[in-house]
Amino acid sequence: MLLVGEIREGEDKKLFDEFRALNPEQRIVVTGHVPHKDLPAYYSLMDVFVHPSLRDGMPNAVLEAMACGKAVIATPVGGVLDVLEDGVNGRFTPVNDAEALAQGIEALLKDEQQRKQLGEQARKTIQTAFTPQKELEANLRIYNALVGK
Repeated sequence: MLLVGEIREGEDKKLFDEFRALNPEQRIVVTGHVPHKDLPAYYSLMDVFVHPSLRDGMPNAVLEAMACGKAVIATPVGGVLDVLEDGVNGRFTPVNDAEALAQGIEALLKDEQQRKQLGEQARKTIQTAFTPQKELEANLRIYNALVGK
């Protein structure tokens, strides 16, 4: 397992350390902070990108993984609902359901064709709907609505 980033201090770190102690045979790599320019290299190492969040805005990590053509499993919260379509360009897993998350990851790891198909569709989604031009147009619509144009 590759965890890109840091484990938050407090309860997250405590649970992670307990898991590692109980499962010493598990290969887990925690990268620590990774400069943004280096992220594509890490995405290229992944078979599946997993983003189980309780709440979120529009997570850049999901957009970046999709742009890199990775199959994404995420929870249907916040801005993820605006970018991911279950079974089309990614997979949803219920919030707070570790068993369903594990089953979803396992299913995608076993199905290379589905991973490839979801990754290709994810990349197409980013290339067509989340370009800098589309972002600019959306922001201009908001600004114009605010000033009454």
